[in-house]
Amino acid sequence: MISDWPEDIHPVAVAFWFQPVTVQSASPLTRQTLVLEREGSRWVAEVTVDLSGADAARFGAWLAACRGPVASFRVPFWLHDGATGSLRSMDEYAAAIGITRFSDGTDFDDGAGFIEGTGQPHITGGVAARLAVAGFAPWAEGVLRPGDAVSLPPGTVHLLVQTGRTDIDGRMIVTVRPPLRSPIGRAPLATDGLTVRMRLANDEAGRGRTRPPARTRWNLNLVEDLA
Repeated sequence: MISDWPEDIHPVAVAFWFQPVTVQSASPLTRQTLVLEREGSRWVAEVTVDLSGADAARFGAWLAACRGPVASFRVPFWLHDGATGSLRSMDEYAAAIGITRFSDGTDFDDGAGFIEGTGQPHITGGVAARLAVAGFAPWAEGVLRPGDAVSLPPGTVHLLVQTGRTDIDGRMIVTVRPPLRSPIGRAPLATDGLTVRMRLANDEAGRGRTRPPARTRWNLNLVEDLA
């Protein structure tokens, strides 16, 4: 059973980053370098926790229950607080201009196309580093922005590194890192309250340093659980 990071335990410092997997080959004559990306990119974190008294004892017991890297657990995606884009939906747009109007917002035929005007933001599918989203306002920029993140499936987080402008139907293709590990179909668009399934990096990753009488600081090394 996968546990959660204790809700009331707040780190004093966090380093959270995306770690790619690359192989480099350099020419011994010219030093020209060929770099190839391989599968297995993941999230990595360094987390500092400083506690005293009963809180320190309880957190120490939670770490012991993890048994080093044996047990995985969900940690908050501390890298950011949530989506910075507007997430404006096609339903909101339709409510402002009418359920069926032309694509330029008018109600007469001047050569524009029809917008049917229904839908909420969702994922329609994705493969590798490409994710298709829909249900947004048409011809809109900033509904999703680079630096936003999505969760699919739960326990994984993918950072948006390239977004763009929605089309007339409120659709858009975005680029994510790390890439999807398997193709996906239609799914909810989860952008807030994200968690990453991680584990301690090794048998010594949960070692703390105690200052008597009972204050302990842990510098934890975490890696994403790719199982």
